[in-house]
Amino acid sequence: MNLFREPATKSIHFIGICGTAMAAVAAELHRAGFNVTGSDSGIYPPMSDFLNSQGVSLMEGWHPDNLPMDALVVVGNAVSRGNVELEAALDAGYPLISLPELISRRYLIGRTSIVVAGTHGKTTTSSMIAHILRTAGRDPGWMIGGLPLDLDVPCRYGGGGEFVIEGDEYDSVYFDKRPKFFHYRPRVAVLTSVEFDHSDIYSDIQAVETVFRRFVRLLPRNGRLIVCGDDTRAVTVASGSLCKVETYGRADGSDWRLSDGIESARSDLRGGFTGPNQRRGNIELSLPGEHNLKNALAALAVAVNAGVDINDVLAALRNYRGVRRRLELLLQTDDIDVWEDFAHHPTAIAATLSALREKYPEGRLWALFEPRSNTMTRNYLAGELTESLAEADRVIIGPVHRREKIPAEERLDTDSVARELNKRGVVSTAASSFDDVVSEVEGNWARGDVIVIMSNGDFGGVKERIVGSLKVKP
Repeated sequence: MNLFREPATKSIHFIGICGTAMAAVAAELHRAGFNVTGSDSGIYPPMSDFLNSQGVSLMEGWHPDNLPMDALVVVGNAVSRGNVELEAALDAGYPLISLPELISRRYLIGRTSIVVAGTHGKTTTSSMIAHILRTAGRDPGWMIGGLPLDLDVPCRYGGGGEFVIEGDEYDSVYFDKRPKFFHYRPRVAVLTSVEFDHSDIYSDIQAVETVFRRFVRLLPRNGRLIVCGDDTRAVTVASGSLCKVETYGRADGSDWRLSDGIESARSDLRGGFTGPNQRRGNIELSLPGEHNLKNALAALAVAVNAGVDINDVLAALRNYRGVRRRLELLLQTDDIDVWEDFAHHPTAIAATLSALREKYPEGRLWALFEPRSNTMTRNYLAGELTESLAEADRVIIGPVHRREKIPAEERLDTDSVARELNKRGVVSTAASSFDDVVSEVEGNWARGDVIVIMSNGDFGGVKERIVGSLKVKP
């Protein structure tokens, strides 16, 4: 009996279960009949709500008593030595496994693994591919690093030969520091972009490029790599692949090229494209932003190469609704619209704000940003952050996450960023508390405003409080 293919007598316990991918896989195993439990600290929606809806036993906090007898223990990559539950598992001799290894062994052996990698756009692009394949009558499996609105669950085993997975360059677990995507056996891959991120792991952009170069070398000679032709680093990295490479984007010479005439409206986005073998057409999306048109073009290239009729691809994209927290509309009233986005890198922030500026050319655009990731809580990209936030009319920067753990000389100086933005005419505040973020919005919003809340965490409950307040506005 293969433990990862069929339910067995042993339990499977997840330490750090509320990570997006951890929760997705835990729920899929539970649906398949495995006895699944999990624990985490600082539990918050949406993954806690998702796990509860799936019937997965979820325990708050770390404790040795959380460990079931004879369990296989899946250790999240945010869990490190010193965690009392992990130490108890080690002391008792529990077998440990990383999530990427579990994914590889359960879902990917003997299948066509379609891996979407890159600094930006992984979640949206991978969910688009899975949605297209399923809409076209395929029976794919998938593992998406978010909650797709068009797929019933973020992880599904599937009965077909294709498995779509988001390929993260972050490390796997404390005992395996290789990037997650090294486990994913790519036969088809998308490379969206290559930029500096994850400063806790990578020392510089050259280190980031190195792991992506190694990733594309995993593809077999009869595989296929779809790379964004607009990203020079991604194109350079892709040149080391031994398989067929196709490019997509706006750049001249791209195999799949967006045309110049992009139309944007409050309700949808439309862009023409040309492709190999005289293919052409129009991509229509309900999501804003040229970056989403590029994501859709990459998904289209994958699906067409997989044998899906191009008209079926375009039809699926027309009804694609997106992923929670990826430019998700939270509130729309006659007075104000509120959006949420996962953006936590200057390039993603700029793309998000540009998309909303294009969608609402007349509205005053608010950007609420929480510096939370290991890169953005530090001053590595402070200049780039300032440039990206300058697209907004009004900016509130929240408190730096876990600021006490970051040396003062390395910590992002939010006051300095706010001062520079104010010099440029962008009314900006570096808030000292989450209460101040909410108060600033409640005291200064006006009819016609557009607010986007950007964080890769819970932002201290700011989202819920602002949406709740504006729903019952006086």
